[in-house]
Amino acid sequence: MRARPPSRRLAGSSGDTGKPFASRSARLEAMNGALDRELTRFSQIVGSTESSLLTEMVQYHLGLRGAGARPGKRVRANLALLTCEAFGRRYADAIWAAVAVELAHNFSLVFDDIQDGDELRRGRAAVWRVWGAPQAINAGAALQALVPKAIAELMPPRHLERLAPALRVVSEATLRLCRGQVMDLEFEQRVDVSVDEYLQMIELKTAGLFACATRLGALAAGAGEAASERAADFGRHLGMAFQIIDDIQGIWGSSAQTGKPEGSDLRNGKKTLPTLVALKAGPAAGRRQLRGLLTRASFTPSEMEVARTVLAQANAHAYCRRQASEHLAEARLSLFAMTERPNWAVRALGDMATTFEAGLA
Repeated sequence: MRARPPSRRLAGSSGDTGKPFASRSARLEAMNGALDRELTRFSQIVGSTESSLLTEMVQYHLGLRGAGARPGKRVRANLALLTCEAFGRRYADAIWAAVAVELAHNFSLVFDDIQDGDELRRGRAAVWRVWGAPQAINAGAALQALVPKAIAELMPPRHLERLAPALRVVSEATLRLCRGQVMDLEFEQRVDVSVDEYLQMIELKTAGLFACATRLGALAAGAGEAASERAADFGRHLGMAFQIIDDIQGIWGSSAQTGKPEGSDLRNGKKTLPTLVALKAGPAAGRRQLRGLLTRASFTPSEMEVARTVLAQANAHAYCRRQASEHLAEARLSLFAMTERPNWAVRALGDMATTFEAGLA
């Protein structure tokens, strides 16, 4: 039976009981069921009787409560779990890694939404729009505080020698994410951002967290340094492709695809890859026009169409597709070099790359 794509959340069944699974999809459901139970448990303990609002905000953001609740895709968490299994270990050994990287990803989203002024997250009002920016900052900080707690409490006692390396990997990834976010916000105020600068920024942010997830999965499995590096390379290239595809959809995709207002990246004046390509390679008149629109970051519907026309004249869509495809190819090379005995999890990770590739269609 063909598994559902790992990029989709699979709710469900019991944790790893040691019993054989009937199918790949059943095992993926068990993995994500165990992940969701732990995310629910940690979100419940984040607040107290006096601060139940903190629990409410965290659970709302994680998609665990409230009208229209829609949990995230759990991509990074699934990367950690599947990487552990790819090295021949049980996913239960990597639950700590999956929970930690999912929490890390989500605290960054809370802050991103505040900084970017994005009003929607996963198809409903962002935390800051519901409770205000000051309280949303508290929710983001609480999610961040849960990251080391999850690692310390969920790591199997027999693997405690991995605690310090795990904390170091997550801390370094968080620092890289913050550096990348500083660059990202600076770019909004500049008109001279280069494509190379942008690629460096997404390597720090999105690709860095993907690489963190796969490295943690390898650490949970007890993989050697060389194998862990290949796992991190797989995550990094997959993350680069993921972000570039997200950039494409952020301009040409619908709100249903992105969970954000259509064209929000353009409206916020964000220098994503398609716009930077157009600012570098488009016709001179189009470059001037687009630069003016990005500086204002307040587009009417007709101006949005003008911006998309300039992007089309620069062949920005085709350039981004090529970049994403090249990173996916590199990701597959690193994936199949990870272990000499590929198993179902390696194939599932390959399917994840294929699922991302479908977003280029």
